[in-house]
Amino acid sequence: MFPVRQFIDHFDQMWKDSPTHFPVFQKEYSAVEKLQREQDYERFQLKVKELQNRKKLQKVRKDPGSSFFPVFKAFLETVFDFEKDHLQVILSDEFKNVSKDFFYKAREFGPELSPENIYQGLRNVWIMNGIQLMMNLPVKITPSVFAYSMIYPYSDNLLDDPSLSSAEKEIFSRRFNRRLHGEEVLPATFTENQLYQLVGMFEEEFPRNEFPEVYESLYAIQQGQTNSLNMHFDNGLTDDKTLDICFEKGGASVLADGYLVAGRLTREQEQALFGYGVYLQLLDDIQDVKEDAEASTKTMYSCVSSDSLGAFVNKTIHFGRRALEEMKCFERAGNDKFIDLMNRSIEAMTIESVGLHPSSYTNDYLDEIEKYSPISFAFVRRKREQSKSQRFAFFQKYFETVKPAEVSSL
Repeated sequence: MFPVRQFIDHFDQMWKDSPTHFPVFQKEYSAVEKLQREQDYERFQLKVKELQNRKKLQKVRKDPGSSFFPVFKAFLETVFDFEKDHLQVILSDEFKNVSKDFFYKAREFGPELSPENIYQGLRNVWIMNGIQLMMNLPVKITPSVFAYSMIYPYSDNLLDDPSLSSAEKEIFSRRFNRRLHGEEVLPATFTENQLYQLVGMFEEEFPRNEFPEVYESLYAIQQGQTNSLNMHFDNGLTDDKTLDICFEKGGASVLADGYLVAGRLTREQEQALFGYGVYLQLLDDIQDVKEDAEASTKTMYSCVSSDSLGAFVNKTIHFGRRALEEMKCFERAGNDKFIDLMNRSIEAMTIESVGLHPSSYTNDYLDEIEKYSPISFAFVRRKREQSKSQRFAFFQKYFETVKPAEVSSL
């Protein structure tokens, strides 16, 4: 069994030791710089729309990479200040190809899923691809990378469905847990049938008798998700217990990512991935702070007043920087470039999330952290109103220019 309690205690202490003062960021942006970047942002959107023009569509399909990615590269450089080393990873052929491969494999497996659902799984693919890169493994969609990433849009959406009672969700969790443990369980619903097929993909790539830790990692994430069902304001959870559940759910999720990528991990790698998962879970909770509060879901952030929430965000950033230092135990992470990209991306999303929820923070905190956003918070909110996920919209527009049959040749 994994020492999950030990991992939680380790990162709990790291959390307690993380300060709440405002962190130092690399660059501050003036109002003039923000305006220029917002104009570049608008131009990028116009260029992407041009790629959908009927007259240009055939040309784009013949060579989608040459049409889209130079534009996307310029966007990342001019608007968000990604450096050359970062772009070499983000826009590498390996990462571009696996994204397209997953998108169309997902559409084939689950034609009932919306593009937004598939994008939800794609975000996990990128995490697993990053682990492949750090472990010096081929960056590709393996059966287990595909299956684990597809579990998210199926199981998470069911567990988050407000129309289902807690009892129904608990019954589903028990049945799914039995299937994860290798039992033959007859699916009771279409969703269960899809999920059980995905578990079969794990079993084919990693036979249970040869890779027991793979399945232990799956049991750990299932336990974390089951415990998270108790996260309601009226359940009497203490702050310490809320932290435990948050850390367990997030840490176990990325620990499972690592095992489904490599099959085996060292204890040091287990702990590092657990910490990375905790950091990503904290980011998710910051992004969902308003929705969680409205749904009476208790997280480490949803029950914090606006006067104190900024300090929690500061603490999260300091914690994340320390947690990601432990990722240097991986073979290709020692040069700091990929870890820097990971942290840069998470911090950018954290700052954006603060800007999207102004009522959750004090005006002083909003004014201070907005200095480090390359675009104004008002612009961020306006773009979010136009599209729930700009990142999803960009990738969807690109995928739509490529026929599924063309993926293998890209």
